[in-house]
Amino acid sequence: MRFERWAIALVAVILAAAGSACQGRPAGPSETARPTSTPPPPASPTATATQAVLKIETPTPTPAPASASVCPEDPRAWQLVPLQAGLRDPKTGKPIQLPKPPQRIDPPCVYEGLARDLARSLVPNPDFPTPAVRGKTLSVPWFWAPGMEAPTIGVEVETVGSFEASYDAGGRRIEELFLPYTAVATGDPDYPVLVYVYRDLPGVAWALGRRVESEEPFQWLRIRLEGGEVARFVSPAVYEAKTRRWVWIQYAIPLPPRDTHAVPAGSAEDVAKLFGLPLWRRGELLARFGLKDIFPDAVDPAKARLAFTVIVRPDGAEARR
Repeated sequence: MRFERWAIALVAVILAAAGSACQGRPAGPSETARPTSTPPPPASPTATATQAVLKIETPTPTPAPASASVCPEDPRAWQLVPLQAGLRDPKTGKPIQLPKPPQRIDPPCVYEGLARDLARSLVPNPDFPTPAVRGKTLSVPWFWAPGMEAPTIGVEVETVGSFEASYDAGGRRIEELFLPYTAVATGDPDYPVLVYVYRDLPGVAWALGRRVESEEPFQWLRIRLEGGEVARFVSPAVYEAKTRRWVWIQYAIPLPPRDTHAVPAGSAEDVAKLFGLPLWRRGELLARFGLKDIFPDAVDPAKARLAFTVIVRPDGAEARR
């Protein structure tokens, strides 16, 4: 979730309105992560729905990360591994192959670097990840799920401009969840691998943002959930080959379909278990890498300086003033 993204999207909606007034481990082969074409994998709503009706064999959990001295930092040494999750037809017992499965990076120790750079992007610190090669717009595969049909989307390699925290209706800070759902090859030598990370906000009602260069609150965002208990923001991160770190980037306008949508409670936990993927909590990430949260544990929504409202539904989201 990025405040700038929603602000830009809201401006686009206003302009459009004005214009209309006038007018586990896979069973299949692996794929190298070097820049080549990669089929777009699916999003979690499919996995969540599938889990509800199919008998599931729990995949092998992601192994503990290896030490930095042995984990390869060169993405040419990685593999993108499709995950089928051992799904079986409840009637026949035969394996079911997902048409476009999510992909995990192998070796799994690579995710420790992603966790580190994610933590460093949440609060001010000397190692805040900023891209060395800025201004690029990449055309990358968008993963598939019902309502998310788009073969490719645009992402812009720019520095993320704000820090954010989420709160429930009573003003209590929410423990956000982060799930690195799937990885795709971009075909770009500077940023060869992109990971779509689910940022889940259970029971969210408010979000508070602060600009990276300021110590004052940036703005309040009202979030209204309809048809789900959790707001899911699909956030892209790319691996920068030059600096060997992950940087958080933004979507180009128009935004991809359902990049923000509502999901049932427990969805991230279910998907992580289904595919054997890591699942991180905000507080745990910050503590693991020696960082302290800058946002208060509780706020008073009555004092909110509201910028706009985002209505989040299972089929997507819209911004309103």
